[in-house]
Amino acid sequence: MSMYGFVQDAIIALVVLMSALYVLRKLMPKWARGRQLALATMLTQPSHSLLVRKLGSFMTPGDSSGGGCGSGCSSCSSCASNPESGSESRPQEQSEKKVEAEAKPLEFQRHI
Repeated sequence: MSMYGFVQDAIIALVVLMSALYVLRKLMPKWARGRQLALATMLTQPSHSLLVRKLGSFMTPGDSSGGGCGSGCSSCSSCASNPESGSESRPQEQSEKKVEAEAKPLEFQRHI
């Protein structure tokens, strides 16, 4: 195997690994945060060298903001739990949306 082939394989492997980590963090954030915390805790043990301990402290995840719908963060104004969205203060508007959704029934046509 030539050096060019080795470098090419290493770059492709790195891209695939980074993509997999990105997907894991997006689809399973609690699990990924727990694994990151476990690795950082293992690296910060006093038996390791100073460089490894600094790497472990750098890898320690920060405080979770708990974002997402239902958290009440009110940063995007699109959640149903957001008091600024107006769904709790205007029940008439909410009932109008229901009427619009139920206004036209489905019609099935037979084409022969």
